[in-house]
Amino acid sequence: MNNNDTLLALAHPLIALLLAAMFYGAWRYAHRQAQFLFFAMGFACYAGGISMLILLWPPWLLANIALTGVAYACAIFCFARGLTALEDRRLPGLPAVLVLAVMLAIRMASAHDESLFRLRVATTHVAAALVFLLALWQVRHMARGTALERLLFWCVAACTASLLPRAMLATRPADRYGYDHSLYWEVMQTSFYFFGIGVAFLMLGLTSVRTISSLSQASRRDPLTGMNNRSGLGEFLAARLPRCARYGLIMVDVDHFKGINDRYGHPAGDAVLKLLAAIMEQGIRADDAVGRFGGEEFMVVLPEASDDEARRVAERLRVAAAAQDFSDIAPGLQCTVSLGVGSFEHGVSFELAYATVDERLARAKRLGRNRVVGKEPGWAVRRSSGA
Repeated sequence: MNNNDTLLALAHPLIALLLAAMFYGAWRYAHRQAQFLFFAMGFACYAGGISMLILLWPPWLLANIALTGVAYACAIFCFARGLTALEDRRLPGLPAVLVLAVMLAIRMASAHDESLFRLRVATTHVAAALVFLLALWQVRHMARGTALERLLFWCVAACTASLLPRAMLATRPADRYGYDHSLYWEVMQTSFYFFGIGVAFLMLGLTSVRTISSLSQASRRDPLTGMNNRSGLGEFLAARLPRCARYGLIMVDVDHFKGINDRYGHPAGDAVLKLLAAIMEQGIRADDAVGRFGGEEFMVVLPEASDDEARRVAERLRVAAAAQDFSDIAPGLQCTVSLGVGSFEHGVSFELAYATVDERLARAKRLGRNRVVGKEPGWAVRRSSGA
């Protein structure tokens, strides 16, 4: 192969190295997600194996076959492991290692006879197909996932399926071991450009979409309790209230929470909030939403709830909190909640409804805590100017 042919052939591993660098950069700067590092190592090993084969380095045939085989085995394992890492699954390590070990053994056993070139190539392709099938089985749920997940799954599946017929295209080089212009090498390079680059960008795209979704989710969630924060409740209100004829609202405040922190420590206080959050999420209706509104305060939004329904939910939450055993958090620890509750017509603004139930919550605390205060006889809510 002349120098121009060599340079042209080296474009193949060069692109693989660029992909390795891209994935390594993504790993460094994207929360060190494991799948990026595995794919970086996979493309780097693949580039190394192809480069050694094209450049015939080392020039000793046995060493070249051994080193390229190890590079390919590492690349296969890293690619499969990266796919499973994307879904927080584990690649069955022992079967994968056994398959790759058999592949290396056959490559070395056939290294002394150049007429067995087809066997070496076929063994490498079959081993890759088997290891990729192990990975695909671990992430088979992706075939029923989002559009990007399905596309990535079936792209890897198509790449795996193509390995077997590609092996049959291998022919003995016309003059010597290494790269040539045979149909096998042309198909191999085309397959790499189509499947390798396609899978790489699909994985980057899927991870990016998931990261954005995760950040968006985090912005709506309270980091301590995992429930909605003000932003999450705001989105729920914006989506649901315009379609409701009326809605219920409950404000919940933990009684003597400062005393709990002072006596038992802030970790105990955090544990109390997390336990109360779980109690409230279990005590609301299926279509309701609850969130941490700030500090030790929680808010429950009840679409289409009447006064009686809202009061029943509030009383259920109060009773559940009072009956909860907090002794696992700290011996002798007791905790209750006070609640302000109301039901409002569609025309009543959220701001006015919130101010109303917040005033009722304050009244509940003034009256002795551990109680629910709702609409008083004869009380009439003033509609907002936009009603």
